[in-house]
Amino acid sequence: MLNEQTKIDSFIKGYTISLAENKSITKESHELPKGWKWVKLEDVCWINKEKRDPTKETPDEYFLYIDISSVEEGTGRILRVKKILGKEAPSRARRVVHTDDVIMSTVRPYLKSFAIIPKKFDNQICSTGFAVLTSKGNVLPKYLLYVLFSNLVIHQCNNMMVGAHYPALRIDQVARIRIPLPPIDEQRRIVSRLEQLIGRVEEAKSLRKAAKEETEKIMQAALNKIFSKAEKENWKRVKIKEVVKEFQSGFPCSKKFLTESGIPHLRPNNIGFFGELDLSQLVLIPPEMVNLEKYSLKKGDVLFNNTNSKELVGRACIVKEDLNYGFSNHITRLRVNQEIIIPEWLAWNINYLWLKGYFLEICRKWIGQAGVNTKMLKSTKIFLPPIDEQKKMVRYLDKIKATIKSLKVVQQKTEEEFKELVPAILDKAFRGELIAYDKRS
Repeated sequence: MLNEQTKIDSFIKGYTISLAENKSITKESHELPKGWKWVKLEDVCWINKEKRDPTKETPDEYFLYIDISSVEEGTGRILRVKKILGKEAPSRARRVVHTDDVIMSTVRPYLKSFAIIPKKFDNQICSTGFAVLTSKGNVLPKYLLYVLFSNLVIHQCNNMMVGAHYPALRIDQVARIRIPLPPIDEQRRIVSRLEQLIGRVEEAKSLRKAAKEETEKIMQAALNKIFSKAEKENWKRVKIKEVVKEFQSGFPCSKKFLTESGIPHLRPNNIGFFGELDLSQLVLIPPEMVNLEKYSLKKGDVLFNNTNSKELVGRACIVKEDLNYGFSNHITRLRVNQEIIIPEWLAWNINYLWLKGYFLEICRKWIGQAGVNTKMLKSTKIFLPPIDEQKKMVRYLDKIKATIKSLKVVQQKTEEEFKELVPAILDKAFRGELIAYDKRS
């Protein structure tokens, strides 16, 4: 597994290092290899060659409609196509597409909703939000698609776009986009190599996704191990109200009261998985709205997510330092009797119950939300071994959590590198460096 990761890291480094070194990568005036030339899209493509109005020409016939939401951003995949009766066609359903046409979203092109039309969608309709590019014969459709995805083209699009709220390109602007054009045989070689490399990137992403999913399971396995032991050894079980001295619900705060400076106000999204208080995203409210004597947080407080989506209600986290914060009425603050239970053990108990789906079973449910009221929470039973045993179990679980946190840092770094990897490969390809680099490797 380590050897495979080393290969992936080497692969990523090989294709991203030059991106940091060459700041002129997005300029359409860089020098090209011998035999290549700069061309405008209008030189190699017909743009919006054909149109049809289904409401008038085929009102009683069904057609397949590709709108911008049909195309997966950045992948070239067409995922969701609508079947529509001609007379019910939306006003934007006018562009005719044929096999091997390249469709390019002119609305927010930086999102890269671009695709090649497969045979099954021949002679169907796409939105006028696309520019339909039909090769004149001197550019391969797949080469064209890849070059549209490159930083080189996106940079030009960003410079030309108009409209702050609905940024888009005009067709005459699309026509002026400049691309590097090698001979057809070279285009084929580039496309072939790009498909190999991007296939490897997708494979690496799948491996990373699987590793991430396995990482999530580690904590679940550790909790199951601890609490299966609790059941086996018949540890004492008590209601939460027997170990908590104080239950305090927070207070509501609508969006209209949010400010750019003030007192942080915790919401359910700040209660992370498995005991973590996530302070990366905080909203601020005016100081006069918060009774800090009543709502501030102390080290050792347990925060319980009493209202949220059905999947997330019931999570808990620990406050690790005193905080002059407010907190939402969707959160209940618990202060324990530390003579009989340590706060971390209570939080782990609650999160284990959440993991097992206990709170989903007992909560009040309504559309999109679920709630566990204080009465339900108080009557919930948890395991209560001796203090020394609690400390031992908490140390074990905290150690597992720290390991997982380290793994996630590495995974996040790799995910960020993956985002830059395909653009970096494309940049090499359209400077004529991709094949040369492979030969050196």
